[in-house]
Amino acid sequence: MKKIHTLLNAGFLFLLAAFLLGGLAVAVLRPKEINFYENRPANRLHRPTLGTFLDTTFQDSVEDGLSDQILMAQTFKKAYNDGSSQLLLDLISGFLESHPQQYIYVRGMYFFGSDHLVYGPWALEDADHAGRMAQKAEGLNRLMDAHPDLDFYAYYVEKDTDINFMTGVKAEGYEYLRDRLDVPKGHMARFQIDSFDEFRQYFFRTDHHWNCYGSYKGYQEVAKLLGVDEPLLEPQEELLLPYTFSGSKTASAGIKDVYWEDFPVYRFDYPEMEITAKSGPLADYGQLEECLAGQLEKADYGICYGGDLDAVVFDTGRKDREDILVIGDSYDNAILKLVASHFHKTHSIDLRYNDDFSFSQYVRENPVDKVLFIGNMDYYVMEEFLPED
Repeated sequence: MKKIHTLLNAGFLFLLAAFLLGGLAVAVLRPKEINFYENRPANRLHRPTLGTFLDTTFQDSVEDGLSDQILMAQTFKKAYNDGSSQLLLDLISGFLESHPQQYIYVRGMYFFGSDHLVYGPWALEDADHAGRMAQKAEGLNRLMDAHPDLDFYAYYVEKDTDINFMTGVKAEGYEYLRDRLDVPKGHMARFQIDSFDEFRQYFFRTDHHWNCYGSYKGYQEVAKLLGVDEPLLEPQEELLLPYTFSGSKTASAGIKDVYWEDFPVYRFDYPEMEITAKSGPLADYGQLEECLAGQLEKADYGICYGGDLDAVVFDTGRKDREDILVIGDSYDNAILKLVASHFHKTHSIDLRYNDDFSFSQYVRENPVDKVLFIGNMDYYVMEEFLPED
């Protein structure tokens, strides 16, 4: 028995050494380029030099590199994170249910209403949002003054950052922007959230985007804002995607894939339209039908409705209709095809992926009649969303 025990120990140590050496060999000779679990470039070992050894950057690279490159590293990370996250949720579930009207801070995110992940409320003074929004308004005003022949519209999406659900106090970002943005009267509107019950109805529990009920309400309000004079598209049916959905907020809180929700969608009878990106023609914008058929490995807001592409053009062939340019953030993904159904050509631009974008040049090469700015408070604060210097 003693000899067997010794052999077992030796075999275990041999397998462990082989596993570690194999991981080291992979890290040195054939390192992974991408950490798919964390969706980022994989860390690699740096070439050792006297300088990197003395300033410890080589040692740090070994630690970071092996944690990404060692065999089954991402599998182990996922198993550990899923297990610890599930244990955390089990431990705090009773507390969340007994304190539904309080913000409960968990790993960088808040729970509110016992089961809804939310961002904390902002004040306009936070990170100088007021100053940045004022600068953004000034920049947009200069742009609009330079193009008096175009009709400009602005739509502001209120969300959890715009209201304190415990007190009902709002940041009044919409009012602040409205008082500084020189769009014609009746050319600015908002998706208004005045309570947690409204927020719960229109937004996902685990993701920062609006759900199908919120995006459809947004489409109705945007169509009214733009003066659409024909019947709006109505949902043909409501369905659930055959996937468990664990959105962006769960990733921020470190509880992705263990805290999830259903993903309801509307199906519409869209008119025929040609859809073109910079890379060429697209079969569709988003993969809703593939998601409904369960043909994909996973589904999320961007996969379902269409990702944050740099530029997309929707062409219905209706030359009797106007052309419109939509400059927005990811909230417009869910309504672009709906809005496009009422226009001839709908140009969609996401400025985060257009470093060299020039508004003046674009409208010179692609004549449009209307321009819509659409987004949440981040959109009206971030410099990346200014269409022209």
